Amino acid sequence: MMKWLLPILAGMLLVACGGNVRTNEMVQYDLGNMTGNWSGSRVPIAAVDVQAASWLAGATMYFRLAYAEPLRRQGYAESRWAAPPAELLERFLKRRIVFGQPDFSGAGCRLQLVVDELEQRFDDPQKSQVVLEVRALLTPSRGAEILSRRAFLIHKPAPEAVARGGVAATRDAVQTLADEMGIWLDELARDKPAIIARCRA
Repeated sequence: MMKWLLPILAGMLLVACGGNVRTNEMVQYDLGNMTGNWSGSRVPIAAVDVQAASWLAGATMYFRLAYAEPLRRQGYAESRWAAPPAELLERFLKRRIVFGQPDFSGAGCRLQLVVDELEQRFDDPQKSQVVLEVRALLTPSRGAEILSRRAFLIHKPAPEAVARGGVAATRDAVQTLADEMGIWLDELARDKPAIIARCRA
């Protein structure tokens, strides 16, 4: 009987171990393949560079329990970004802004962005929102002259009070960021047409 019992016990142990591995597996998220029309196409953009504050340099997904510990930044234990947020944001904006221009020729100005904040903020245990703070500079393709600058602060409610809800809200926030940047550049094209000529030079 022991000959039959040992293989059965060994099999049960393997199943249990396998279940634990799957349960504790790190989940990685990105922003998906987002597409859309670029509304700021009157100002030609040749490149987008995104940097982030030092605390956002890694792939940790941050959250803050604003109702309990408003000064404490925490990271999800079993959820991570597939790459640092700045890299994910740059990838999306290049596809949306640079290659989304209907008459893209390779010439244009440069957008330099700094992500100052990206976190899922819990106002109570069942309600959260993503906060995205970005500073943007428009510069010529060569040189460090600043043609224009703008700060963006975006709040998006999370559909779920868990990590995947924060990912969905981040996706919405990034889409809104691109839309607001398009409006900003359209305003520049309307109010300061010399900037268009400068970018095309």
